[in-house]
Amino acid sequence: MTLSRRQFLKATIGPGAACVGVGFAAPRPAHAQAAKGKVRLAYLQLGWAATEIIHKEDLLGKRGWQPEYSVVPGSPVPLLNQLTSKNVDAIDMSFALAAKAFEDGAPLKVTGVATAVLGAIVARTGAGVNKVEDLRGKKVAAIVGTSTFFDIRALTLKAYKLDLQKDTQLVTATAPPDMVTLLGKGDVDAIIAWQPITDQVVLRGQGVYLAKQIDLWRKATGRPSGFPVHVCYLVHNEFLARNASIARDLNDAQKDAVDIWYTKPERAMEIVAEVTKLPPDVIKVAHRETVKMLSGLPDEQVETLIAQLQINKEYGFLKSDVWDNPDRIRKEFFHRA
Repeated sequence: MTLSRRQFLKATIGPGAACVGVGFAAPRPAHAQAAKGKVRLAYLQLGWAATEIIHKEDLLGKRGWQPEYSVVPGSPVPLLNQLTSKNVDAIDMSFALAAKAFEDGAPLKVTGVATAVLGAIVARTGAGVNKVEDLRGKKVAAIVGTSTFFDIRALTLKAYKLDLQKDTQLVTATAPPDMVTLLGKGDVDAIIAWQPITDQVVLRGQGVYLAKQIDLWRKATGRPSGFPVHVCYLVHNEFLARNASIARDLNDAQKDAVDIWYTKPERAMEIVAEVTKLPPDVIKVAHRETVKMLSGLPDEQVETLIAQLQINKEYGFLKSDVWDNPDRIRKEFFHRA
């Protein structure tokens, strides 16, 4: 099973997260219930997608919906199952896992995007690793089952002809703290991780950024603009068929959340701290280092997403022939309001 970065972040936030279950927002007062009806939006507690802001600012309620928000800890796989079983109507999700679920027959559509890629290769300070090519033969720690590792491996293969699984001494970690410990003790020369783990390591002076995933993407694809996506929004096909306006309203709510992220950072970080239980100093650094919060499905974004899918197919993560046909991707996988 390929796992998202979010499944492993729980280990970084301490025991306080262990008692966080699925949290449901209280029903809206009767006078605020809208003609658009009820929508159930669930999102991962340890996401980095601004969905927390949609929830805490009730940005769907302000658009006429009667929303039920739920915060889901742990792995993204159960959240996907909640959508496919129609226990919720919309979720945030790893774009790579969304594509995998779609090709396996899940009844869903991507209606918008939420955040750009978050991964990076971090070299140990003083390890003599100054460029990606220097990783050849070095000890590199990674959680091999994550989509972040798979994506970065594919991009380094494409950009540098370097296979992180074959050309390095790969040390398999089970959780982000393992990688931090290995790097801190000098047992490995580099780690492949994601925010906020990478930010923590660099902030402590234990490592330096060797390459961020966004830079690997630009080199591998030759695309100087556009942002590959880590997190997107999914809506169940049946709910979307009955409530087509949810796609536009969810994208508009995300746009407002992104505006708060950038124009009211203190409020954004307060909300993220409340939901994720991450330490404030980690949130502050990760907020600053976030590549790009996103919204909607504009034309340029769709083209970038198609390129992302085709690279995932080229290097074996995705299997379906649908990813070879951009027109089919646009019609079958995306829903554009």
